[in-house]
Amino acid sequence: MARRDGTRAQRTLIWLVILVAFVAYLIWALQSEEIFRVVSKKLEHTEAGVVVSGEIQNTAAAAEAVNVEVTFFDSNGRQLSQEVVKLNNLATGVPVPFRTQPQKFADVNDYTIHVNTGKNMYGN
Repeated sequence: MARRDGTRAQRTLIWLVILVAFVAYLIWALQSEEIFRVVSKKLEHTEAGVVVSGEIQNTAAAAEAVNVEVTFFDSNGRQLSQEVVKLNNLATGVPVPFRTQPQKFADVNDYTIHVNTGKNMYGN
């Protein structure tokens, strides 16, 4: 009986090590897939309106063009507006600044930034 408990504990430990290794690999793989990173971002309330600015960094080997999609939300979480800022000729490793046009909304409370690189190999 004692031998059986030791074998069960060994199997449990082996599966636990395999699970931890898989989760570590998954986290590493997902982080290495991020080709464009938002390295800084800021929401500004100016006299002309609300502006989102920041910097995008290309971590890929080849420079590409991207669309920075900024969506504005009010304090209730409702979408107010969306703007697309096009960035071209992104050198590898160099942060490139972006800035939206002023939006005339008094109640902008939050925003999201999505870097759109175009269609993937599946056409999505």
